[in-house]
This record gives sequence, C-alpha cells and structure tokens, in this order.
Amino acid sequence: MKRRELGVLRRYLAREIENWTKNGLLEPGQGAALLADHDRRHSGFSLSGVLGVLAAVLFGAAVIALVAANWELIARPLRVAMIVAMIVVGLAIAVVARRRDFGWIAEAALVFTLLSYGAGIALVGQMYHLSGDEAAFMLAWTIGALVVALSFSSAFAAIAAGLLGLGYFFAEAEIWGRAVEASNAAAYLHVPLVAIAIAAAALRTESKVAGHLAALLVVGWAMWLFSERFGGDPGYLLAVLGAIAFAAGSLVPAVYQRLGGPHGVASVYGTVMLLAGLGVIQGDLSGDNLVLEIAMAVLILGASVAVLAIAGRDNQSIRRFAYVAFAAETIYVVSETLGSLIGSSGFLFLGGLTLAIIAYLVMRVERRFNAKREQT
Repeated sequence: MKRRELGVLRRYLAREIENWTKNGLLEPGQGAALLADHDRRHSGFSLSGVLGVLAAVLFGAAVIALVAANWELIARPLRVAMIVAMIVVGLAIAVVARRRDFGWIAEAALVFTLLSYGAGIALVGQMYHLSGDEAAFMLAWTIGALVVALSFSSAFAAIAAGLLGLGYFFAEAEIWGRAVEASNAAAYLHVPLVAIAIAAAALRTESKVAGHLAALLVVGWAMWLFSERFGGDPGYLLAVLGAIAFAAGSLVPAVYQRLGGPHGVASVYGTVMLLAGLGVIQGDLSGDNLVLEIAMAVLILGASVAVLAIAGRDNQSIRRFAYVAFAAETIYVVSETLGSLIGSSGFLFLGGLTLAIIAYLVMRVERRFNAKREQT
C-alpha cells in the first residue's frame, strides 16, 4: 500500500476510533493502543529499502569516482554524453520500478540520479571553466533534487533536497557577509524560496524529515538576516520566534485543531527555539555580570517549567527538551555560584547529586502525566 493511501487509512481509522470511544464502544486507552499498533505495523520503514538506497549511494559514488579518475582521458563530447546517460538511466529505472510498485528500487535509482546530476554539474562546470561559486553549485543541485522529489513523490529526494538546501544556505551565508542592500537582496530572498519549495516537496511526499529540514532552514535564514541587518545577537530573535511559535501552537490551540491538534510541531519548535535562544543570550552575557547571568538562569528555568506545565503532558518531545534544558541550566547555575568554592571533586559530587534529584523529579512528573492521561 502506498504512503498516501496509508495516510488516508490512518486518518479514517483515527476518526472511527474517536467515534467508537465517544459512544462507549472502546475505552480511551484501547483506542490509543489500536492506533499505536497500526502505526507500528505500517511505519513505512523497510530495512531492505534502506540497504538498497545505501547500495545505490555506494554504486553511484563508485561510478562517479571511476569517471572522474579517467576524466582527462575521455573526449569532451563523450564526457557530457556519459553524464547525461547516467541521469537518464537512473530516471528510467525509477519510472519502471514505480510502475511495477518496487518502491525501494525507485528510491535507490533516484538517489543514483541525484548523485550523477550533482557530479555532472561539477565536472561539466570544471570542463568548460564556467563561472560560479559553491553557493550557485549547491542551489542548482538543490533545484534538481526538488524537481525529482515533486515529479516522483520521492521521500528520499525530498530529504536530499532539504540537506542540499541547508548546504546552499551555509554557502550563501558565508559569501554574503554584509548588511542587506538592494545590490545583494536576491541572495537573501533565494533561501526562503528554497525553504518553501522544500516544504512543498515535504507535503507532496509526506516526509516529516524534509518538513523539519525546511523549518530549520527558515529559522537559520531568519537568524542570519537579523544578525546581518541589525548586527545584534540572533539569540533574541530566536527566543522571540520561539515564544510566538509556542504560543500559536499551545495557547491558541483552536487554530491548529485541523492540523493535528494543539501542542504539536509548532509547540515543539517553539520550545526548542525559545530555550535555545535564551541559552545563546546567557552565553553572550557570561563573565559580564553574575547577577544578570543568574537572572537569565531563573528565566530559563521558569520557561522550562512553563512549557512543561502547558504542553508537557501531551507532547513527549517537549517534555524531553524541557527536562534537558532544566538539568543543563541547573548544573550551569551550580558551576557559576559554587564551582569555584567547592573545588572539582566537590562540584562533580554536587552535580551528580543534582542530576539524581532532577531524575527523581522527572520520574514523578512522568508518573503524574501518565496517570492524568489514563484518567482522560
């Protein structure tokens, strides 16, 4: 069964289970168990498929290395013909495999095609001494991956496009090291356009990983633009964006009911950005003013507890990150206030004791969350 059909079946099953639970035909815990069992058996993970794609990566790399090693010995027209032939063969195998419902063979062929396409851009550009830079190369490769992902509805190609898009972003951020001006504004506009295209590929292929990569690209672009334009600490922007995302995902849940319910992916990203942004701000303040550092520590601890209280019961990812942030911040406070007074061994002992206490508190909180979930 194809991924899209499985998604439709899963949504239908979720609605039916919800109705059965409301009508008293199922206990609340039984409905959740049925959905969990369905997700476990139809996760889409296939070891043979993963191994097939890895084999395609190795095979493609071997072919490209062989061509590159003998590049100077091959006539120029034949060089271009070989690159085009590799791309065409990969696409043809993918088409045939899709028609015969051999999904992993199609994905492996598409991965081989993308490797050939990237190598072709580099080798042909070198051969004809085409002007360009690393950012232009990564952008062209990303566009190729997006075309493949959207044309074949390939999750692997969408993920590859996300990774290549991040590579393009890093290359672009390295090149443009000056304030936003009309002369280079296009460079700052390309990144969000690439992120939107990757998000579209993620929706088309139903790839959560590609969706996460698109979101990371947007967050990175916003921080980069802020630091270049205003010359300020991007931690402030990250914290503000995180607070807005968390508020939209958890404090205004009605907006997201049709997108999977409250405390979802927006809340998770909001939690990560908020606490990470506050951590960046605190790191920049380190050594300047101990009182201000402790005030920031109190703010981070309070924010960790707040997101845990608001959305922790319904989202395990939020709980885990809040626990980690709380524990890290507690150890930081101990090191800044008592570390120099009690020595290395004393600090290690006190740190271990602190973590043990936090672990006990986390266990109690998890039990309370589980108890409330069973009651509802």
